[in-house]
Amino acid sequence: MTDEIDPGTVVLTALAELRPMKPDEWTDGPIFERAVRLDRINALVALLMERREQIEESLIPSMVDDVVPVAGVGRLVREEKWSSTWRTGNSSQQMRDDLATAVATSVATDVATGDIDQMRRNIALQALRVAYRAIPSFSSLNKAGREELGLHIDDYRSSSSHYKVTLQPEEV
Repeated sequence: MTDEIDPGTVVLTALAELRPMKPDEWTDGPIFERAVRLDRINALVALLMERREQIEESLIPSMVDDVVPVAGVGRLVREEKWSSTWRTGNSSQQMRDDLATAVATSVATDVATGDIDQMRRNIALQALRVAYRAIPSFSSLNKAGREELGLHIDDYRSSSSHYKVTLQPEEV
């Protein structure tokens, strides 16, 4: 039976039924009825989001160019996206510890002799640890982290790329 149903027709029919409804038709009624409507809308939205993602994923390998015009609809645009995650569950903490150690060692190093004052290093390390408890988490290191302290974000995070397809409507 599902082989005979056209998904495009189903969507257009649903839109034709839903668009004319006034907002108060959705928001009026006993709390139970509104809760049931909300539950059904949430289920419908979840299903539609899943189907949209499936369609977008199916389009990625099918597109011969990164921009494909679709008459009467708009343009399909395929873009490469990059994302990163912590390499391990404790990589974030390891980066903070390594950063604190590098900064404390830098602060505690006597520029004239090159000796490290352990008391000064411990004080700087404790100050950074207190600051970390107040500073929101971070996931990158600026240029100073790389050049002055020798820390590289790639030691803590893994990057990957994927493609995303969007449909840009035709301009009227």
